[in-house]
Amino acid sequence: MRLWKFENLDRALVMQLAKDFDLPVFSAMLLSIRGITKQDDILSFFSQDAELSDPFEILDMDKAAQRIKQAIINGEKICVYGDYDCDGVTSTAIIYTYLESIGADVMFYIPNRESEGYGVNNEAIEKLRDENVKLILTVDNGISAIDEANFAADIGIDLVITDHHKPQAVLPRACAVVDPHRADCPSKFKHYSGAGLALKLVMALEDSSLSSVENYADLASLGTVADLVSVVGENRTIIKAGLKALENTERIGIRALCEKASIGKFSSGTVAFRLAPRINVAGRLASPYDALELFLTEDENTAEEKAEKLNRLNSERQSIEADIYGEAEQILENCRDYACSRIIVIDGKGWHNGVIGIVSSKITEKYGKPSIIISYDGDEARGSGRSIRGFSLVDAIFACSNLLTKFGGHPMAVGFSLKAENIADFRREINAYAAKNYPEMPLLELKIDCKLKPESINADIVKQIQYFEPFGYDNAEPVFALTNMRLDRIIPIGNGKHLRLYLSRDNVNVNILKFFETIGNFPYKVGDIIDIAVTLETNIYQGVESVSVFAKELRPSGLDSYVVMRDIQLYEAYITGEDIDKTHLKKNIPTRDNFAAVYRFLRSETERNMPIGVICMRLSENAIGAFMFLMILEIMRELHLIDFKRKSDEVCVKVHNIQGKVDLNTSSILKKMGEDARNG
Repeated sequence: MRLWKFENLDRALVMQLAKDFDLPVFSAMLLSIRGITKQDDILSFFSQDAELSDPFEILDMDKAAQRIKQAIINGEKICVYGDYDCDGVTSTAIIYTYLESIGADVMFYIPNRESEGYGVNNEAIEKLRDENVKLILTVDNGISAIDEANFAADIGIDLVITDHHKPQAVLPRACAVVDPHRADCPSKFKHYSGAGLALKLVMALEDSSLSSVENYADLASLGTVADLVSVVGENRTIIKAGLKALENTERIGIRALCEKASIGKFSSGTVAFRLAPRINVAGRLASPYDALELFLTEDENTAEEKAEKLNRLNSERQSIEADIYGEAEQILENCRDYACSRIIVIDGKGWHNGVIGIVSSKITEKYGKPSIIISYDGDEARGSGRSIRGFSLVDAIFACSNLLTKFGGHPMAVGFSLKAENIADFRREINAYAAKNYPEMPLLELKIDCKLKPESINADIVKQIQYFEPFGYDNAEPVFALTNMRLDRIIPIGNGKHLRLYLSRDNVNVNILKFFETIGNFPYKVGDIIDIAVTLETNIYQGVESVSVFAKELRPSGLDSYVVMRDIQLYEAYITGEDIDKTHLKKNIPTRDNFAAVYRFLRSETERNMPIGVICMRLSENAIGAFMFLMILEIMRELHLIDFKRKSDEVCVKVHNIQGKVDLNTSSILKKMGEDARNG
């Protein structure tokens, strides 16, 4: 379940934008929702050839360019020190390709994820010194390499850092530290990826923005989309130029990989879900050099070989990821305190470090809260975490830095290392930080652009939506709500793996596709009145154009999802020993009639996954909310009436056959609820 967050809509402003700029009202509405209301911003947003700003607006960019040019003139050996993810590899390819093209003595180095971990390390610096490197240029890393920068300086190697991650209070010792997130950096735009910064550095070295963008936009767009940075401002310009460049890229490796991924038309979605995973998998399961060589090669056979390897590794990654995710879910099922904590922290022995970040992302999406997955082997452990909007996970791990040996990241994603013996303390400390600084944890949101009337869905508005591409973080694909829709038919399709839903309102019919939902687990019935969050696409079949409607999420009409989600949080807080509002507790002590209503409902819905929100609507006549319902389940389980499993906002209940009556007054949980309410 997600909290449906409807965007604020100023109808007067929408009509004014439509009039002033001769826009369709629907497009004016989408612009208004995104805060794009000034003429220059509108022109820039829709422009296909917007230019990037002066790279020297970024602090230390002049020092970086000067030191690199000096190294080239003096014939010093330069090492481009990258990172093993898609952003880091594309950043490395951009800088290495450019420096090689102008005759620099240049090499590249990317640390191994398993043996070295993220970022600059002293062993690598020593290796590079032995290869006579005089200047290390970091891309997509380096901002937290305080000790390593001192070591490099001590052994006579200069350092130029380009990074887009959050700096610590102290900056590394370097000839230049190029990071827009520096507190003293005056640049207007802050949200570059590592590849975006690499492109800006080439612009600074080249003194020509046009040729730089033309030559490297394909790589820069790959890194920008893959790293989930904000798709606004200059990032939007980079991605637009890059998607156009990818259509006719001269890099034979990219062409070969696109063939393996069956990509015909390029969009931010195809890059994010088809290309980026295949590039990332090199650093996750094998060597990042496989991906880098794919970008650099001019040999058809090498391109085919590397593309095939990455495609095969991606399939392996999916299998490993599914296994770890299954184990993580089993841990959460068996350990209620882990599942109910403010930040989910799960650890497992020997889990693949290259995959735990993806698993964390899936756990966060499923459970609606920040999560961290830790893999340990012997004394050492590594963690990777993902967050939700409103909770800065990087600030949280900074607060626990006394337990960590290495750490970094940004508000939505982090990575770190620690001693295995400190995992339990870390879990406790990071949740204590969350409890202290976030009395109410943020809720996972689904942003809705606006409500749509069923009769307004047509091909014209879908074409208008296409002008807002590329989509991504901070410029999400528009999502619309169809409300008060009657469910008329439910038809399984795709061998029963998906559903086609037929709905109506005011005699207007709409059919909607719900992917990855089986009829056995679908919680709604014909005749239900529901709301559906949807996206729209144009579909052309046998020359006939139509609109396809895809369901992102469904909920019972009239459901207050905020109340349900807060109730679930209060339930989790209460059963894990936190103090909660005593008035709320007193109002939610269940009566015998409440128990009877829940028991009758469970007997009709036993052993199937049911969303708690749907259950609350089914029980609304009995005034049973999510908190009371979950506490009733706890009490019934204690009394051996049922067994149940909960995964986030869903429960699956098995009702036991019990002979005779059960005395509710024997429940220690029910007694404690009463005592806690009275003591408050």
